[in-house]
Amino acid sequence: MIRQLSTLSILAIFAGCTSVADKPAGPTVDTSQNPEQLSPDLYSNGAKPGQEPMVRYGRYALVNTAPEAEQRDLMAQIIDVSIPPNMHPSVQDAMQYVLSRSGYALCPPTTDHVNILFTRPLPSAQYKLGPMSLRNTLQVLAGPAWQVKVNEVTRDVCFVLRPGYQLPDTPKPTAPVQTDPSSNAGTRR
Repeated sequence: MIRQLSTLSILAIFAGCTSVADKPAGPTVDTSQNPEQLSPDLYSNGAKPGQEPMVRYGRYALVNTAPEAEQRDLMAQIIDVSIPPNMHPSVQDAMQYVLSRSGYALCPPTTDHVNILFTRPLPSAQYKLGPMSLRNTLQVLAGPAWQVKVNEVTRDVCFVLRPGYQLPDTPKPTAPVQTDPSSNAGTRR
């Protein structure tokens, strides 16, 4: 037993004395070139998911490295919202509440058309919304007369009147009709 240990220790000493060949220096980074586009591009086909590899995560788990659909398309994120009843919100307040942590902002009311929608009180049936996608939640809040328009560059959410719907006519001021009091006096019988 001692003989085996001494033989192993002598071999270990000789193995430790051998030199390891130096590796050539790694590739150097050329800073004179312009940065290249990231490849593969996640959004080359829009927000549609592509094939992603599975990787080992921990000892026993395999995970997919693809971003979730809600991470690629923020309007597809599933939300479950309860508007506080003491808030007594308008439709605009409810939309801002829904968008508060979504990454989007509500367009300011630039026309009187949108102001009609925004100033309406929120129906009590819409104080609890979800679970549903953010896209569908905004459409439910707006109603069938309004179409949701999303600017993905600025991440603004706007509303436009759908074709086939029209704004209510504003009554035109009319001049009061005056009658001649002398003509009414002679008509009594």
